[in-house]
Amino acid sequence: MEKLRIAVIIAVFALFLYLISPLLDGIVMGIAFAYVARPIHEKLKAKIGEASSALISTVAIAVPVFFFFFYGFFQGITQLVYILSNYDLVDLVSKYAGSSKLISMLVNQAITFLSGKIGDLAVKITTKFIFFVTNFVISVIVCYYISLDGRRVAEKVVGMWKNEELSKFFNEIDETLTGLWFGNFIAALLIGLASMPYFVIFGIPYASLLSGLMFLAALIPVFAEWMVIIPVAVYLYFIDPIKALWFTIVGAVFFYIIPELILRPYFVGYTSKVHPLLLLVSFIGGSIVAGVTGFFLTPMLAAILSVVYRYFVESSG
Repeated sequence: MEKLRIAVIIAVFALFLYLISPLLDGIVMGIAFAYVARPIHEKLKAKIGEASSALISTVAIAVPVFFFFFYGFFQGITQLVYILSNYDLVDLVSKYAGSSKLISMLVNQAITFLSGKIGDLAVKITTKFIFFVTNFVISVIVCYYISLDGRRVAEKVVGMWKNEELSKFFNEIDETLTGLWFGNFIAALLIGLASMPYFVIFGIPYASLLSGLMFLAALIPVFAEWMVIIPVAVYLYFIDPIKALWFTIVGAVFFYIIPELILRPYFVGYTSKVHPLLLLVSFIGGSIVAGVTGFFLTPMLAAILSVVYRYFVESSG
């Protein structure tokens, strides 16, 4: 009878996970946002109450992310519509890349191919955008309720076993995850702030907006800085190809190689006590395999494994 009860619980839980799987990005992202918001929540809750503190800390994280992403998205669409409406792409590319028949033929073929696929592409982009907006809203809701009730629920669940050692173990996991995501948030903020003079020096318009997008890109997927740097480099190429080359080199070295492969793993490793190499492969591998969900979930699993090692292996040795 006991085995049957356990099997039913596992089956119901598996079905529940399957049904909410389309929202997994939002749920995992919301958990990470809740850990980022925790220091704000902890400082405010004694003064203004649990619910108000959870709301303010959630808004403090969600509003900048919402603003930079959606304003950047619509600004990008506006600029693309302007270019398509005012320039002949074949003439524009030929002017800067050369007037050879081969380039003109390749550009024409590319435009013809894209024209035939534009309908399907628009549907796919719209669908992904709607899913992203839905998951973002879910992440904000999850962040709020975890900030409000997460610690209390976790303490009740752990308290069911009435084991002091188990309670200490889960507290260490909780502290490690807080260090992991708060450290990641600070690293992304530093990248965003450092990118401001980078855009200003190269004379790029909307420098503050692009700096915000760099912060957002550094906060979520590990390769997303290129989603900001490459379009700006293409824009610069049509103005000054040499400047575009230097812009790309500086961006690659100082906003990808150094921060993503060296500084972020060490900084986040310091705040979370997880080895930098483990974090590096977790951020990159998780992003490649499972996108946004992998970026957030894999480092959390790595942090839990690190706590298990410290707690059971090092303590027993």
